[in-house]
Amino acid sequence: MITSEKITNLTKAMFSFQKKVSSVKKTAKNPHFKSSYADLTSILETINPILQECGLLVTQHPNGDSLVTTVYHAESGEFMQSAQVLRMKDFSNPQQQGSSLTYARRYSLASIFNLNQTDDDGNAASGHKVTAVKEHLNTKHPMWSKALEHLSKGGSVSDIEAKYVLTDEVRILLTATK
Repeated sequence: MITSEKITNLTKAMFSFQKKVSSVKKTAKNPHFKSSYADLTSILETINPILQECGLLVTQHPNGDSLVTTVYHAESGEFMQSAQVLRMKDFSNPQQQGSSLTYARRYSLASIFNLNQTDDDGNAASGHKVTAVKEHLNTKHPMWSKALEHLSKGGSVSDIEAKYVLTDEVRILLTATK
């Protein structure tokens, strides 16, 4: 990662950004893994208004065999920049280029802004069989209200725990609402 000499204002703005974004809606479906994921549109629709509110600007552009993502603090000009290698078999194939760029943009944004994404613990990249990975449930999760509704109808916390990872704090909150 490359940064400007000072990043004090950028760090404050990034801190503010992370307090306002808890997760990105997973609106796209991956039929191969039978899972949902946050596509590039979902990520951009979630982060763009908050970036503007926090005085941040993000740019992404190809540079040779890499995608360069830069986050600027608009007022001070401070920046941080990260490059991700584009993986494709045929750089002369425009469809492969577009697909690789979109994929890289999505993962670069998720990484640089610490966005909540499903994690397979590197299994897909290492060739291991991928099994479903449970999401962490918290009060900002889109399914929080459904979990509370389930409990109000006599359901158990263990039912919820079968679908989601619960921290001790969240387990206590759920138990207290029962």
